[in-house]
Amino acid sequence: MERKLETKIVKRALIQAGFTGVRVGHGVGTSHGWLYCHINQRGDFARTDREVVAIAQAVTGRHGDYDGNINVFIN
Repeated sequence: MERKLETKIVKRALIQAGFTGVRVGHGVGTSHGWLYCHINQRGDFARTDREVVAIAQAVTGRHGDYDGNINVFIN
């Protein structure tokens, strides 16, 4: 999937799920394949992390090591 399209799809899905302060992007250099999701805190950190990863995996089809190379940052 094209990086810009993937970013757009994940951001839209997270906003529809009720997350606020959503920023989604990809790494640069050696981490260009990683997807970075930044959100404001909503409840329990571990639960929020699992929810974000599950949503991102569902809409992108990513899977494998390190949750499909998806990183979540919670403010």
